[in-house]
Amino acid sequence: MLCRAGVVQMHKRFSGLLIRAVAGDHDAIEEILAIYAPLIDHHSKIDGYIDEDCRQYILMRIAINISKFVI
Repeated sequence: MLCRAGVVQMHKRFSGLLIRAVAGDHDAIEEILAIYAPLIDHHSKIDGYIDEDCRQYILMRIAINISKFVI
């Protein structure tokens, strides 16, 4: 179980990562996509199998639209 200090540290790290991603930092975008890869894969499944076209579409939409996030 994470202590409060650990949660605060994780929040600060992710906030900085998101700010960099919104500003166009490609490394930050890649890291965010890697963090969310299990969730993206889960929502890319059709009949229990990952549909690569669906997965690529989700990744592309996130990468294109992350710059529109309001922080």
